[in-house]
Amino acid sequence: MNMRIIKYQKYRKNTYLIKTSEEDLILYDDIIIKNELLLRNKITKEEIEKIKKENEALDCYYRGLDYLGRKMRSKKEVEDYLKKTYSKKDIDETIKLLEKEGYLNDFKYIEAYLNDALKFSNDGPLKIKNKLINLGLKEEVIDDYLKNISSLVWIKKCEKLLEKKLNSYHKDSRNTKILKVKNYLITCGYPSFLINDVIGNLEVKINPLEVKKEYQKIKEKLSKKYDSNKLDFYVKMKMKQKGYSDDEINFL
Repeated sequence: MNMRIIKYQKYRKNTYLIKTSEEDLILYDDIIIKNELLLRNKITKEEIEKIKKENEALDCYYRGLDYLGRKMRSKKEVEDYLKKTYSKKDIDETIKLLEKEGYLNDFKYIEAYLNDALKFSNDGPLKIKNKLINLGLKEEVIDDYLKNISSLVWIKKCEKLLEKKLNSYHKDSRNTKILKVKNYLITCGYPSFLINDVIGNLEVKINPLEVKKEYQKIKEKLSKKYDSNKLDFYVKMKMKQKGYSDDEINFL
């Protein structure tokens, strides 16, 4: 059965609203030109179904292109974004076309990601690698790029973070400071051997006033429970439980 093409009306960007005697269609101009619709005033239902499928595939491509236009993405990110709306066939064709045209390139993506991570994040190599794997990048390719980054880069980042975090733990004992900093750096994705090397080369300074303040605080609290003969012993025990060393306690 043939349907009449009544008129074309500009819709938005590169699409047109086509009014037929049966239904209205929104098609890309590429699809209109490909099927020579401007030269016709009639079209069959079979042709319309075929054209709809072609238009859907092209819409998938343009949606993927627009998504990549906002920022660089991995192949997996684009696939996950498109699968909410489009068929696997259309997505596969879109990915192939985007790769062929150079819009999708996992190697360039890893390079750009590493560059941004080194400049703008606290992430260490292990965390960066894990994030890239979760974005669908191949582990062996990631490893190749990470190997090219000098160990001095990671050492400097680790040292900078360590110093910053140590200052934020100014009320803690030396041992507690080191433990907290180690845990933080591990969560940031730095390997244990690197953390231990950096901490081993750093002098952790303790503020005697903070130690004394903590000592007096504990002493006041325990004085309600113990007499003067036992008080000093239990205060020192409590200080040790909090991570203070004998040298720090005896300094008071």
